[in-house]
Amino acid sequence: MNDTKLGQPLAQEKPCLVQTSRGFSVSYKGRFLYSKYDPAKSTIQTINSLNLLPGTLIFCVSPVLWYGLKELLKILPEESFIVAIESENELYDFANEKLEELKKDFSLDSKLPLIFLNQEQAKNIAKLIYEGVEFPPLYTFKRAILLEMSGGTFFANDFYKQIQIIAQNIIASFWKNRLTLVKLGRLFSRNLFHNLSNLENSYDLKNIYKKVSKPILIFGAGETTEQFLREVPKEQIEKCFVLAVDAALPILRDFKIHVDGIAAVESQVAITKAYIANDAKDAILFADMTSRMQITKLAGNKLTYFTSSYDNSHFLKRLNEKKLLPPMFPALGSVGLYAVYLALNLRSSPQKNPIFITGLDFSFSLGKTHANGAPAHLQRLASTNRLTPVENYGAAFRPGAKFFIGKNNVPIFTDIGLSGYAEQFLQAFYGQQNLYDLGFQGIPLGIQQCNYEQFLDFVQQIHSEEKFSTKNIFVKQTSKGQILAFLEGEEKALNRMKELLIFGNDVACCGKTVTQELSELLQQREYLYLHFPDGFKCDVENVSFLKRVRSEIDFFLKDIKRSLQELSKN
Repeated sequence: MNDTKLGQPLAQEKPCLVQTSRGFSVSYKGRFLYSKYDPAKSTIQTINSLNLLPGTLIFCVSPVLWYGLKELLKILPEESFIVAIESENELYDFANEKLEELKKDFSLDSKLPLIFLNQEQAKNIAKLIYEGVEFPPLYTFKRAILLEMSGGTFFANDFYKQIQIIAQNIIASFWKNRLTLVKLGRLFSRNLFHNLSNLENSYDLKNIYKKVSKPILIFGAGETTEQFLREVPKEQIEKCFVLAVDAALPILRDFKIHVDGIAAVESQVAITKAYIANDAKDAILFADMTSRMQITKLAGNKLTYFTSSYDNSHFLKRLNEKKLLPPMFPALGSVGLYAVYLALNLRSSPQKNPIFITGLDFSFSLGKTHANGAPAHLQRLASTNRLTPVENYGAAFRPGAKFFIGKNNVPIFTDIGLSGYAEQFLQAFYGQQNLYDLGFQGIPLGIQQCNYEQFLDFVQQIHSEEKFSTKNIFVKQTSKGQILAFLEGEEKALNRMKELLIFGNDVACCGKTVTQELSELLQQREYLYLHFPDGFKCDVENVSFLKRVRSEIDFFLKDIKRSLQELSKN
């Protein structure tokens, strides 16, 4: 590529080096990509002014001549990584050639903490970060920043910003999920083992997919559910397939609404209150494998499971490969979101079968957090005295709560958790066909609003009064023999780890050290340490980590033995 002296840039497709008094600039598509006077100065000053923290993912966009790279590498903190991106193919080839030259000129290590992507590769940034093949593990990052390396960012400025936002959301989501796993990870794993022993008594969810040929009406436990039930006639509601989150069951029972399906994901004991005096015994219970097993005995005998991907673990992958897991759902967090995801898979036709949502408000009014009749409301009634009024004003003033103007300009309150679910809803279901929001208040969900009159106009056109038929759609899930074999294998592996941790090298075998064998066994069984604060990695060199694992082995051996006993009884 020929060098030229400084002048007016040419509107050419290929980048061209331009000589200045203090180094080279680049001309491309009628623009100078660096200063005409001191090309490197601005970028180097920007990099030298950075206060980088450990665990930073740095997006160096449009690097072109790589000015500032040497300075950036000098100040790069530990557990940090550079992702260089160029959207223009001609500039990418040009910059890639210059990078190879720099490695020789600066005697830089060929294994730089850097990856260089073109636009097509950068579009898969989420996959690259999650898989961690060319990237460090996701847990090494705490933040993502954008660093503009040249004027070439002009050609795809929005694209670069979007990449950085995607990466930042992935990192934030990972650490938010870690907080959940530290608190509930052990319970998720325990419930999963318990539900494995009950899997043979359930039906295959995949066989129920696309079997609902009626409109689907989803009920959450928010305030808009109560208003909807008061204003819309029961006979019109029951023309739809009624799918309720479990916390909405007492509300629907009070209004004598027939429930066709129940979505259950809660892992803690508190949710059992929703099933007290449950009269929806003929409803299908769509239960998460991490949900509390006891609710399956309270809800009836039409049980089917799904699996929420609460962690990208080898353990879940092994179960899936052995065909011991029901269909995998993405990690959505809220039972309301899982209900919507279920409905999208249950309806027979996106064009003909609309889905209506009410009670997924992700917000609350001053003094009231749920619809009347919901377990939270009933608990408030039960605890009311002269010092504790039935109105729950404290919810609006708790840490993280904030005032918000929601749908139809109705003032509401929300908090970090609820608003996070609303954002997750928007990301998961934006643009879905025939998905309607009946709620008159709450956080906007990014789907089409539908008032009660429009809903009634639609359902009144439905002539069929038949209930949803479950005839010939229930097919038994995994066989007992497969589950027994898996649980017995886990019991054997845990006992082997216990032996290795107690006796060490005295019981080592197969030409492996104790550390090697422990590492292989533990990496396939993240449930033993998933809930540790540092449980995002298997640190077999850490004595503290191994001591904690040792105590967890006994804990899970009891659960596995219990599951084996349950299977033996059946």
